[in-house]
Amino acid sequence: MSPILLGRSLRGARAAGAHAVSFEISAEGVPSLWLDAARPTAGIYLIERHDLRRLSRESEASGRTRHALLLLRKELEGCRISSLRRVAGQRSLLLRAGSADLVLRFSGAPAVTLALGGAPVATFGEGREAWPAPGPDVEREASWPTREGGRPSLRLPAPLESCHDADLAAPHALALAPREDAPPGLVVPCATWRDAAARYLEAQLRGSRFERQRSIVASWARKESRRLARLERHLEADRAGLPASLALRRAAEALLAVPQGLHVAHGDAEVETEIPDPYAPGHVVRVFLNPRLSLAANADRLFEKARRIERGRDQIEARLGQTREALALAKDRESRAASALDLSDLEPPSPDRPTSVAGPASGPRHYLTSHGLSILVGRGAKENHRLTFAVARPEDLWLHARDVPGAHVILRDNEGRAGALDRREAAEVAAFFSDARPDASIDVHVTRRKHVRAARGGLGRVSVAYSETLRVVPRDPEGRLRRR
Repeated sequence: MSPILLGRSLRGARAAGAHAVSFEISAEGVPSLWLDAARPTAGIYLIERHDLRRLSRESEASGRTRHALLLLRKELEGCRISSLRRVAGQRSLLLRAGSADLVLRFSGAPAVTLALGGAPVATFGEGREAWPAPGPDVEREASWPTREGGRPSLRLPAPLESCHDADLAAPHALALAPREDAPPGLVVPCATWRDAAARYLEAQLRGSRFERQRSIVASWARKESRRLARLERHLEADRAGLPASLALRRAAEALLAVPQGLHVAHGDAEVETEIPDPYAPGHVVRVFLNPRLSLAANADRLFEKARRIERGRDQIEARLGQTREALALAKDRESRAASALDLSDLEPPSPDRPTSVAGPASGPRHYLTSHGLSILVGRGAKENHRLTFAVARPEDLWLHARDVPGAHVILRDNEGRAGALDRREAAEVAAFFSDARPDASIDVHVTRRKHVRAARGGLGRVSVAYSETLRVVPRDPEGRLRRR
């Protein structure tokens, strides 16, 4: 057993890394004890206190390590080390302090297990608990190598001060061995095994932390690149699927130029009609007309449809440009992660995606009536449910297109001053944001929010105890009502 530890008390247990714990030793000038159960650095080390402060990373501690640390502080604080033994033929150590046992397994998936009264109570490290402990018949007293037991040497790819973190992360870049058996490479002689182990731990920690962070950044960048590439393809498909707005405008202008005597058969279904093309004499334009509307109203409908298509195309173009810019940044970050040399070169992954790429802001659409009352419009079933049952007040007006899927619309009526015009404008919005938008006129439920109850069948489904019905024409609020 190392005489420097025998009879010394453990105190001040602290997390030193993701799978490492350190203890202070109750003696002046005695190094701290470092127990490590991570694959590249698994071992037991004596570390000078100034080096301990530099190497420790409490913020990296895993949940398993933090849980074990609570019991280590409770059971080992002030306990004297009575024995430290290694297991013959295995990379394991048994440390006894007070009535507690620590079993340290360094082979395979490393782990450190705290046992009390012959039963394991906590484990930290990458592997399963190191229990049951080997029997005393296979134990051997641990010995700490000295100069007489072999002079230590550390193999590095370059002097430690000039090594990049990437150099230390390379496979088999480091080796700790007796000087006579040192593998080829830059051999750094060390005065003591303790000094060699401390420098070896420092180099391994630098390399493993760099490799772990590089893997996180590169993985995030790859996922972000794939997501943005998919989004780019979908936006391009959406843009390609938009109808030609120019043809709609041309048809609308042809309707306005047609003689007033044009007769359209009455009925409920749209009728395909041929009208003269004012821009190409002798040619005709095929137009689907709603028999219940005048020629001017049909032309307005086509102009409005063209405007919606153009607005949609502008929005897609804007999002497409933002997506391509974000995709280039993600690919550049992935490339920089692959070529990084040090931890400081790695830009941490952003926890939030840019809102410019994620699309329109979440939350209900918000318009104002001609009298300044708020109209809130839900986006999708989940938000419809939240808008109706979490945002709306009992006396607010609730509107929804009758017998068809559509948005829940709330007309704020704080003081009971919503007039007929306010109700009609809100009903026109509800009709527009429904599946019946193409119809000439739509029936819309109008009731107080207190008469609406959630129904079975999923979010957004409701039952209405009492309502009035307004028959309105669907009208796009954009450009007509003020937006908040």
